[in-house]
Amino acid sequence: MSSSSTFNIWRLTWPTILSNMAFMLTGLVFLKIAGGMGLNEVAAVTTGQRLFFILFAVMMGLSSGTTALVGRYWGGDDKQRAGQIAVLSVMIFLLAGLMLSAVTIPFLDYLVGIFDLTREAHVLAVDFIFYTVLYAPPMLVVLVFSMAFRATGDSKTPLWAAIMGAVLGVYLGIVVTFGWHDINAVGLSGLAIGNGIAAIITILFFLLLWVFGRLSFKPANPLPNMQRNTYDLIKIGMPAAIEQIFFQSGLLIFLVFLASYGDAAFATYGIGLSILGLMIVIAFSFSISSATLVSQHLGAGDKQGAYSAGWRAMRTCVYIMIGGGAVMSFFAHDIARFMIDDPEVIALLVPFTYIISCSLPLMGIEFSMAGALRGAGDTRYPMMVTVFSILLSRILVPFILVQIGAAVFWLYATSLLDFGIKSSLNMRRFRKRDWLNSTRYQHLPI
Repeated sequence: MSSSSTFNIWRLTWPTILSNMAFMLTGLVFLKIAGGMGLNEVAAVTTGQRLFFILFAVMMGLSSGTTALVGRYWGGDDKQRAGQIAVLSVMIFLLAGLMLSAVTIPFLDYLVGIFDLTREAHVLAVDFIFYTVLYAPPMLVVLVFSMAFRATGDSKTPLWAAIMGAVLGVYLGIVVTFGWHDINAVGLSGLAIGNGIAAIITILFFLLLWVFGRLSFKPANPLPNMQRNTYDLIKIGMPAAIEQIFFQSGLLIFLVFLASYGDAAFATYGIGLSILGLMIVIAFSFSISSATLVSQHLGAGDKQGAYSAGWRAMRTCVYIMIGGGAVMSFFAHDIARFMIDDPEVIALLVPFTYIISCSLPLMGIEFSMAGALRGAGDTRYPMMVTVFSILLSRILVPFILVQIGAAVFWLYATSLLDFGIKSSLNMRRFRKRDWLNSTRYQHLPI
Protein backbone atom coordinates (compact mmCIF):
# COMPACT_ATOMS: atom_id res chain seq x y z
CA MET A 1 0.00 0.00 0.00
CA SER A 2 1.33 3.46 -0.93
CA SER A 3 1.54 6.19 1.68
CA SER A 4 -0.18 9.51 1.15
CA SER A 5 3.03 11.53 0.80
CA THR A 6 3.21 14.11 -1.94
CA PHE A 7 5.99 12.06 -3.55
CA ASN A 8 3.83 8.94 -3.78
CA ILE A 9 0.87 10.92 -5.05
CA TRP A 10 3.03 12.37 -7.82
CA ARG A 11 4.59 8.94 -8.48
CA LEU A 12 1.13 7.55 -9.13
CA THR A 13 -0.01 10.57 -11.12
CA TRP A 14 2.67 11.42 -13.67
CA PRO A 15 2.37 8.14 -15.63
CA THR A 16 -1.41 8.60 -15.72
CA ILE A 17 -0.98 12.12 -17.09
CA LEU A 18 1.28 10.82 -19.85
CA SER A 19 -1.14 7.95 -20.58
CA ASN A 20 -4.03 10.36 -21.06
CA MET A 21 -1.89 12.67 -23.17
CA ALA A 22 -1.02 9.74 -25.45
CA PHE A 23 -4.77 9.19 -25.93
CA MET A 24 -5.29 12.89 -26.72
CA LEU A 25 -2.33 13.06 -29.10
CA THR A 26 -3.67 10.13 -31.12
CA GLY A 27 -6.88 12.10 -31.69
CA LEU A 28 -4.92 15.23 -32.65
CA VAL A 29 -2.77 13.28 -35.14
CA PHE A 30 -5.90 11.83 -36.73
CA LEU A 31 -7.36 15.34 -37.05
CA LYS A 32 -4.12 16.53 -38.62
CA ILE A 33 -4.22 13.67 -41.16
CA ALA A 34 -7.87 14.40 -41.91
CA GLY A 35 -6.97 18.08 -42.34
CA GLY A 36 -4.71 17.14 -45.23
CA MET A 37 -7.67 15.46 -46.96
CA GLY A 38 -10.26 18.23 -46.71
CA LEU A 39 -12.86 19.98 -44.57
CA ASN A 40 -15.39 17.18 -44.89
CA GLU A 41 -12.87 14.71 -43.54
CA VAL A 42 -12.09 17.00 -40.58
CA ALA A 43 -15.80 17.35 -39.81
CA ALA A 44 -16.22 13.57 -40.00
CA VAL A 45 -13.31 12.81 -37.64
CA THR A 46 -14.36 15.57 -35.22
CA THR A 47 -17.90 14.20 -35.09
CA GLY A 48 -16.71 10.62 -34.69
CA GLN A 49 -14.30 11.48 -31.90
CA ARG A 50 -16.92 13.52 -30.07
CA LEU A 51 -19.54 10.78 -30.16
CA PHE A 52 -17.07 8.07 -29.17
CA PHE A 53 -15.70 10.23 -26.35
CA ILE A 54 -19.21 10.48 -24.88
CA LEU A 55 -19.56 6.70 -24.92
CA PHE A 56 -16.01 6.28 -23.60
CA ALA A 57 -16.65 8.75 -20.75
CA VAL A 58 -19.71 6.78 -19.66
CA MET A 59 -17.67 3.57 -19.54
CA MET A 60 -14.91 5.42 -17.70
CA GLY A 61 -17.47 6.26 -15.05
CA LEU A 62 -18.51 2.62 -14.83
CA SER A 63 -14.87 1.64 -14.22
CA SER A 64 -15.02 3.52 -10.90
CA GLY A 65 -16.24 0.26 -9.40
CA THR A 66 -13.05 -1.47 -10.52
CA THR A 67 -10.85 1.22 -8.98
CA ALA A 68 -12.73 1.17 -5.68
CA LEU A 69 -12.88 -2.61 -5.28
CA VAL A 70 -9.43 -3.59 -6.58
CA GLY A 71 -7.86 -0.84 -4.47
CA ARG A 72 -9.89 -1.84 -1.41
CA TYR A 73 -8.88 -5.51 -1.60
CA TRP A 74 -5.29 -4.66 -2.49
CA GLY A 75 -5.02 -2.35 0.52
CA GLY A 76 -6.50 -5.12 2.67
CA ASP A 77 -3.71 -7.44 1.45
CA ASP A 78 -6.24 -9.71 -0.26
CA LYS A 79 -4.49 -9.98 -3.61
CA GLN A 80 -6.57 -13.02 -4.59
CA ARG A 81 -9.82 -11.02 -4.45
CA ALA A 82 -8.14 -8.06 -6.17
CA GLY A 83 -7.17 -10.40 -9.03
CA GLN A 84 -10.72 -11.78 -9.19
CA ILE A 85 -12.21 -8.30 -9.45
CA ALA A 86 -9.71 -7.31 -12.14
CA VAL A 87 -10.45 -10.37 -14.32
CA LEU A 88 -14.19 -9.99 -13.79
CA SER A 89 -13.97 -6.32 -14.80
CA VAL A 90 -12.21 -7.26 -18.03
CA MET A 91 -14.97 -9.78 -18.79
CA ILE A 92 -17.74 -7.28 -18.03
CA PHE A 93 -16.20 -4.55 -20.16
CA LEU A 94 -15.63 -6.94 -23.06
CA LEU A 95 -19.32 -7.86 -22.90
CA ALA A 96 -20.29 -4.19 -22.52
CA GLY A 97 -18.22 -3.32 -25.59
CA LEU A 98 -19.92 -6.00 -27.66
CA MET A 99 -23.34 -4.79 -26.52
CA LEU A 100 -22.36 -1.18 -27.21
CA SER A 101 -21.37 -2.06 -30.77
CA ALA A 102 -24.55 -4.05 -31.39
CA VAL A 103 -26.83 -1.34 -30.00
CA THR A 104 -25.09 1.70 -31.49
CA ILE A 105 -24.31 0.62 -35.08
CA PRO A 106 -27.96 0.50 -36.29
CA PHE A 107 -28.48 4.13 -35.18
CA LEU A 108 -25.29 5.70 -36.53
CA ASP A 109 -27.06 7.60 -39.30
CA TYR A 110 -29.43 9.20 -36.79
CA LEU A 111 -26.64 10.02 -34.31
CA VAL A 112 -24.50 11.71 -36.94
CA GLY A 113 -27.58 13.56 -38.20
CA ILE A 114 -27.69 15.50 -34.92
CA PHE A 115 -24.64 17.49 -36.06
CA ASP A 116 -26.25 18.64 -39.35
CA LEU A 117 -23.16 18.01 -41.50
CA THR A 118 -22.95 18.34 -45.27
CA ARG A 119 -24.00 15.22 -47.16
CA GLU A 120 -20.42 14.17 -47.97
CA ALA A 121 -19.21 14.81 -44.42
CA HIS A 122 -22.23 12.90 -43.06
CA VAL A 123 -21.38 9.81 -45.13
CA LEU A 124 -17.72 9.96 -44.12
CA ALA A 125 -18.64 10.39 -40.45
CA VAL A 126 -21.00 7.40 -40.45
CA ASP A 127 -18.32 5.21 -42.02
CA PHE A 128 -15.63 6.45 -39.62
CA ILE A 129 -17.82 5.94 -36.52
CA PHE A 130 -18.90 2.49 -37.72
CA TYR A 131 -15.33 1.19 -37.52
CA THR A 132 -14.65 3.12 -34.31
CA VAL A 133 -17.62 1.50 -32.57
CA LEU A 134 -16.88 -1.88 -34.15
CA TYR A 135 -13.56 -1.93 -32.30
CA ALA A 136 -15.07 -0.62 -29.03
CA PRO A 137 -14.69 -3.98 -27.16
CA PRO A 138 -10.84 -4.11 -27.20
CA MET A 139 -10.64 -0.37 -26.46
CA LEU A 140 -12.86 -0.76 -23.40
CA VAL A 141 -10.87 -3.77 -22.22
CA VAL A 142 -7.69 -1.66 -22.44
CA LEU A 143 -9.49 0.99 -20.35
CA VAL A 144 -10.57 -1.27 -17.49
CA PHE A 145 -7.29 -3.21 -17.57
CA SER A 146 -5.45 0.07 -17.02
CA MET A 147 -7.81 1.14 -14.23
CA ALA A 148 -7.31 -2.19 -12.41
CA PHE A 149 -3.53 -1.84 -12.45
CA ARG A 150 -3.64 1.79 -11.32
CA ALA A 151 -5.82 0.70 -8.39
CA THR A 152 -2.93 -1.47 -7.14
CA GLY A 153 -0.53 1.48 -7.38
CA ASP A 154 1.01 0.32 -10.67
CA SER A 155 0.55 3.24 -13.04
CA LYS A 156 3.51 2.39 -15.28
CA THR A 157 1.99 -0.72 -16.88
CA PRO A 158 -1.00 1.34 -18.14
CA LEU A 159 1.49 3.95 -19.39
CA TRP A 160 3.33 1.38 -21.51
CA ALA A 161 0.00 0.08 -22.79
CA ALA A 162 -1.04 3.63 -23.72
CA ILE A 163 2.23 4.35 -25.51
CA MET A 164 2.12 1.05 -27.40
CA GLY A 165 -1.53 1.63 -28.36
CA ALA A 166 -0.89 5.21 -29.48
CA VAL A 167 2.19 4.43 -31.59
CA LEU A 168 0.60 1.36 -33.18
CA GLY A 169 -2.71 3.17 -33.65
CA VAL A 170 -1.16 6.08 -35.55
CA TYR A 171 1.13 3.85 -37.62
CA LEU A 172 -1.50 1.27 -38.57
CA GLY A 173 -4.04 4.04 -39.17
CA ILE A 174 -1.72 5.64 -41.71
CA VAL A 175 -0.90 2.25 -43.27
CA VAL A 176 -4.57 1.35 -43.82
CA THR A 177 -5.64 4.88 -44.81
CA PHE A 178 -2.99 5.45 -47.47
CA GLY A 179 -2.29 1.84 -48.45
CA TRP A 180 1.30 1.40 -47.36
CA HIS A 181 3.10 -1.96 -47.70
CA ASP A 182 0.95 -3.01 -50.68
CA ILE A 183 -2.28 -2.78 -48.64
CA ASN A 184 -5.32 -1.38 -50.44
CA ALA A 185 -5.95 2.20 -49.32
CA VAL A 186 -9.39 2.58 -47.73
CA GLY A 187 -9.36 6.33 -47.08
CA LEU A 188 -10.48 8.11 -43.92
CA SER A 189 -12.04 5.09 -42.24
CA GLY A 190 -8.58 3.49 -42.25
CA LEU A 191 -7.68 5.66 -39.26
CA ALA A 192 -10.41 4.00 -37.19
CA ILE A 193 -9.58 0.53 -38.53
CA GLY A 194 -5.87 0.90 -37.78
CA ASN A 195 -6.56 2.25 -34.30
CA GLY A 196 -8.91 -0.65 -33.59
CA ILE A 197 -6.39 -3.26 -34.74
CA ALA A 198 -3.78 -1.55 -32.54
CA ALA A 199 -6.12 -1.88 -29.53
CA ILE A 200 -6.53 -5.62 -30.21
CA ILE A 201 -2.76 -6.16 -30.48
CA THR A 202 -2.07 -4.07 -27.37
CA ILE A 203 -4.58 -5.78 -25.10
CA LEU A 204 -3.64 -9.30 -26.31
CA PHE A 205 0.02 -8.55 -25.62
CA PHE A 206 -0.58 -7.24 -22.09
CA LEU A 207 -3.16 -9.91 -21.22
CA LEU A 208 -0.60 -12.59 -22.14
CA LEU A 209 2.01 -10.91 -19.95
CA TRP A 210 -0.58 -10.77 -17.15
CA VAL A 211 -1.61 -14.43 -17.47
CA PHE A 212 2.02 -15.59 -17.41
CA GLY A 213 2.74 -13.54 -14.28
CA ARG A 214 5.06 -10.98 -15.87
CA LEU A 215 3.23 -7.93 -14.48
CA SER A 216 2.90 -6.44 -10.99
CA PHE A 217 0.05 -8.71 -9.87
CA LYS A 218 -1.59 -11.89 -11.13
CA PRO A 219 -5.10 -12.58 -12.41
CA ALA A 220 -7.33 -14.94 -10.43
CA ASN A 221 -10.31 -17.16 -11.19
CA PRO A 222 -13.36 -14.84 -11.22
CA LEU A 223 -15.94 -17.58 -10.56
CA PRO A 224 -15.80 -17.56 -6.73
CA ASN A 225 -18.08 -14.79 -5.39
CA MET A 226 -18.82 -13.82 -9.00
CA GLN A 227 -22.42 -12.77 -8.38
CA ARG A 228 -21.53 -10.68 -5.34
CA ASN A 229 -18.54 -9.07 -7.04
CA THR A 230 -20.53 -8.28 -10.19
CA TYR A 231 -23.23 -6.66 -8.07
CA ASP A 232 -20.66 -4.53 -6.24
CA LEU A 233 -18.93 -3.45 -9.45
CA ILE A 234 -22.20 -2.33 -11.02
CA LYS A 235 -23.56 -0.81 -7.80
CA ILE A 236 -20.48 1.36 -7.36
CA GLY A 237 -19.83 2.12 -11.03
CA MET A 238 -23.35 2.76 -12.32
CA PRO A 239 -23.89 6.14 -10.56
CA ALA A 240 -20.62 7.41 -12.04
CA ALA A 241 -21.71 6.21 -15.50
CA ILE A 242 -25.08 7.96 -15.12
CA GLU A 243 -23.19 11.07 -13.99
CA GLN A 244 -21.26 11.08 -17.26
CA ILE A 245 -24.44 10.65 -19.30
CA PHE A 246 -25.94 13.69 -17.58
CA PHE A 247 -22.74 15.70 -17.91
CA GLN A 248 -22.30 15.02 -21.63
CA SER A 249 -26.01 15.64 -22.34
CA GLY A 250 -25.91 18.91 -20.42
CA LEU A 251 -22.85 20.03 -22.36
CA LEU A 252 -24.59 19.34 -25.69
CA ILE A 253 -27.61 21.40 -24.58
CA PHE A 254 -25.27 24.20 -23.51
CA LEU A 255 -23.64 24.16 -26.96
CA VAL A 256 -27.08 24.61 -28.52
CA PHE A 257 -27.58 27.77 -26.44
CA LEU A 258 -24.10 28.97 -27.36
CA ALA A 259 -24.66 28.38 -31.07
CA SER A 260 -27.37 31.06 -31.03
CA TYR A 261 -24.61 33.67 -30.51
CA GLY A 262 -22.99 32.92 -33.87
CA ASP A 263 -19.97 31.14 -35.28
CA ALA A 264 -17.36 33.30 -33.52
CA ALA A 265 -18.78 32.62 -30.06
CA PHE A 266 -19.10 28.90 -30.84
CA ALA A 267 -15.55 28.68 -32.23
CA THR A 268 -14.20 30.54 -29.20
CA TYR A 269 -15.70 27.98 -26.85
CA GLY A 270 -14.29 25.11 -28.90
CA ILE A 271 -10.78 26.60 -28.87
CA GLY A 272 -11.11 27.31 -25.14
CA LEU A 273 -12.00 23.69 -24.45
CA SER A 274 -8.97 22.57 -26.45
CA ILE A 275 -6.74 24.80 -24.33
CA LEU A 276 -8.44 23.50 -21.19
CA GLY A 277 -7.88 19.90 -22.32
CA LEU A 278 -4.30 19.73 -20.99
CA MET A 279 -5.35 20.87 -17.51
CA ILE A 280 -8.32 18.49 -17.51
CA VAL A 281 -5.91 15.62 -18.20
CA ILE A 282 -3.84 16.65 -15.15
CA ALA A 283 -6.89 17.07 -12.89
CA PHE A 284 -8.38 13.77 -14.03
CA SER A 285 -5.10 11.98 -13.37
CA PHE A 286 -5.07 13.31 -9.81
CA SER A 287 -8.65 12.11 -9.47
CA ILE A 288 -7.51 8.56 -10.27
CA SER A 289 -4.59 8.80 -7.84
CA SER A 290 -6.88 10.11 -5.11
CA ALA A 291 -9.34 7.25 -5.69
CA THR A 292 -6.52 4.69 -5.64
CA LEU A 293 -4.97 5.86 -2.38
CA VAL A 294 -8.29 6.30 -0.59
CA SER A 295 -9.47 2.81 -1.58
CA GLN A 296 -6.16 1.23 -0.55
CA HIS A 297 -6.11 2.91 2.87
CA LEU A 298 -9.71 1.95 3.53
CA GLY A 299 -8.91 -1.63 2.59
CA ALA A 300 -6.11 -1.56 5.16
CA GLY A 301 -8.50 -0.22 7.80
CA ASP A 302 -6.66 3.13 7.93
CA LYS A 303 -9.50 5.66 7.84
CA GLN A 304 -7.31 8.61 8.83
CA GLY A 305 -4.82 7.62 6.14
CA ALA A 306 -7.65 7.56 3.58
CA TYR A 307 -8.76 11.04 4.62
CA SER A 308 -5.20 12.40 4.55
CA ALA A 309 -4.54 10.84 1.14
CA GLY A 310 -7.58 12.49 -0.44
CA TRP A 311 -6.80 15.81 1.18
CA ARG A 312 -3.14 15.82 0.14
CA ALA A 313 -4.00 14.79 -3.43
CA MET A 314 -6.44 17.70 -3.61
CA ARG A 315 -3.89 20.22 -2.35
CA THR A 316 -1.20 18.99 -4.75
CA CYS A 317 -3.62 19.20 -7.67
CA VAL A 318 -4.81 22.69 -6.70
CA TYR A 319 -1.24 24.02 -6.50
CA ILE A 320 -0.63 22.81 -10.06
CA MET A 321 -3.94 24.27 -11.24
CA ILE A 322 -3.09 27.66 -9.71
CA GLY A 323 0.26 27.64 -11.49
CA GLY A 324 -1.34 26.63 -14.78
CA GLY A 325 -4.01 29.31 -14.41
CA ALA A 326 -1.40 31.99 -13.74
CA VAL A 327 0.55 31.03 -16.87
CA MET A 328 -2.59 30.95 -19.02
CA SER A 329 -3.70 34.38 -17.76
CA PHE A 330 -0.27 35.94 -18.32
CA PHE A 331 -0.09 34.66 -21.90
CA ALA A 332 -3.81 34.98 -22.71
CA HIS A 333 -3.30 37.36 -25.65
CA ASP A 334 -0.40 35.34 -27.07
CA ILE A 335 -2.37 32.09 -26.78
CA ALA A 336 -5.34 33.64 -28.57
CA ARG A 337 -3.22 34.96 -31.44
CA PHE A 338 -1.42 31.62 -31.74
CA MET A 339 -4.66 29.65 -31.94
CA ILE A 340 -6.43 31.82 -34.54
CA ASP A 341 -6.02 35.06 -36.47
CA ASP A 342 -9.70 36.07 -36.51
CA PRO A 343 -10.01 39.43 -34.60
CA GLU A 344 -13.56 38.68 -33.42
CA VAL A 345 -12.62 35.30 -31.99
CA ILE A 346 -9.46 36.72 -30.37
CA ALA A 347 -11.54 39.43 -28.69
CA LEU A 348 -13.75 36.74 -27.14
CA LEU A 349 -11.02 34.20 -26.45
CA VAL A 350 -8.90 36.44 -24.20
CA PRO A 351 -11.61 37.01 -21.53
CA PHE A 352 -12.69 33.38 -21.87
CA THR A 353 -9.10 32.35 -21.10
CA TYR A 354 -9.25 34.47 -17.93
CA ILE A 355 -12.46 32.66 -16.93
CA ILE A 356 -10.81 29.29 -17.57
CA SER A 357 -7.79 30.33 -15.50
CA CYS A 358 -9.99 31.27 -12.54
CA SER A 359 -11.88 27.97 -12.88
CA LEU A 360 -8.78 25.77 -12.71
CA PRO A 361 -8.31 25.69 -8.89
CA LEU A 362 -12.02 24.91 -8.50
CA MET A 363 -11.68 22.17 -11.10
CA GLY A 364 -8.74 20.73 -9.17
CA ILE A 365 -10.82 20.57 -6.00
CA GLU A 366 -13.80 19.05 -7.78
CA PHE A 367 -11.87 16.32 -9.59
CA SER A 368 -9.71 15.25 -6.64
CA MET A 369 -12.51 15.35 -4.04
CA ALA A 370 -14.92 13.47 -6.31
CA GLY A 371 -12.15 10.95 -7.03
CA ALA A 372 -11.60 10.40 -3.31
CA LEU A 373 -15.32 9.80 -2.75
CA ARG A 374 -15.50 7.36 -5.67
CA GLY A 375 -12.45 5.53 -4.34
CA ALA A 376 -14.39 5.00 -1.12
CA GLY A 377 -17.32 3.62 -3.12
CA ASP A 378 -19.41 6.76 -2.59
CA THR A 379 -20.31 7.36 -6.25
CA ARG A 380 -23.91 8.45 -5.71
CA TYR A 381 -23.11 11.79 -4.10
CA PRO A 382 -20.78 13.08 -6.89
CA MET A 383 -23.47 11.96 -9.35
CA MET A 384 -26.18 13.98 -7.58
CA VAL A 385 -23.87 17.00 -7.39
CA THR A 386 -23.14 16.83 -11.11
CA VAL A 387 -26.83 16.46 -12.00
CA PHE A 388 -27.72 19.47 -9.85
CA SER A 389 -24.87 21.58 -11.24
CA ILE A 390 -25.64 20.70 -14.87
CA LEU A 391 -29.33 21.50 -14.49
CA LEU A 392 -28.53 24.86 -12.91
CA SER A 393 -25.32 26.10 -14.55
CA ARG A 394 -25.49 24.49 -18.00
CA ILE A 395 -29.22 24.50 -18.73
CA LEU A 396 -31.35 26.81 -16.53
CA VAL A 397 -28.98 29.77 -16.17
CA PRO A 398 -27.88 29.73 -19.86
CA PHE A 399 -31.53 29.54 -20.92
CA ILE A 400 -32.30 32.64 -18.85
CA LEU A 401 -29.23 34.45 -20.19
CA VAL A 402 -30.23 33.74 -23.78
CA GLN A 403 -33.79 34.90 -23.12
CA ILE A 404 -32.70 38.24 -21.64
CA GLY A 405 -30.12 38.79 -24.39
CA ALA A 406 -27.08 38.74 -22.10
CA ALA A 407 -23.62 39.03 -23.64
CA VAL A 408 -21.92 35.75 -24.52
CA PHE A 409 -19.31 36.49 -21.83
CA TRP A 410 -21.88 35.56 -19.20
CA LEU A 411 -22.51 32.20 -20.84
CA TYR A 412 -18.78 31.53 -20.69
CA ALA A 413 -18.83 32.57 -17.01
CA THR A 414 -21.23 29.74 -16.18
CA SER A 415 -18.08 27.55 -16.12
CA LEU A 416 -17.15 29.28 -12.86
CA LEU A 417 -20.61 28.56 -11.48
CA ASP A 418 -20.39 24.92 -12.54
CA PHE A 419 -16.98 24.24 -11.01
CA GLY A 420 -17.84 26.34 -7.96
CA ILE A 421 -20.92 24.26 -7.17
CA LYS A 422 -19.22 20.90 -7.70
CA SER A 423 -16.02 21.77 -5.83
CA SER A 424 -17.79 23.20 -2.77
CA LEU A 425 -20.35 20.40 -2.42
CA ASN A 426 -17.87 17.57 -2.99
CA MET A 427 -15.40 19.13 -0.53
CA ARG A 428 -18.19 19.53 2.04
CA ARG A 429 -19.06 15.85 1.68
CA PHE A 430 -15.42 14.83 1.97
CA ARG A 431 -14.77 16.93 5.08
CA LYS A 432 -17.87 15.59 6.87
CA ARG A 433 -16.27 12.10 6.68
CA ASP A 434 -19.62 10.31 6.40
CA TRP A 435 -18.13 8.23 3.59
CA LEU A 436 -15.64 6.73 6.06
CA ASN A 437 -18.44 5.01 7.97
CA SER A 438 -20.67 3.87 5.12
CA THR A 439 -22.62 0.68 5.83
CA ARG A 440 -23.27 -0.05 2.14
CA TYR A 441 -20.12 -2.16 1.79
CA GLN A 442 -19.75 -3.82 5.16
CA HIS A 443 -18.64 -7.07 3.51
CA LEU A 444 -15.59 -5.30 2.08
CA PRO A 445 -12.35 -4.95 4.06
CA ILE A 446 -12.15 -1.72 6.08
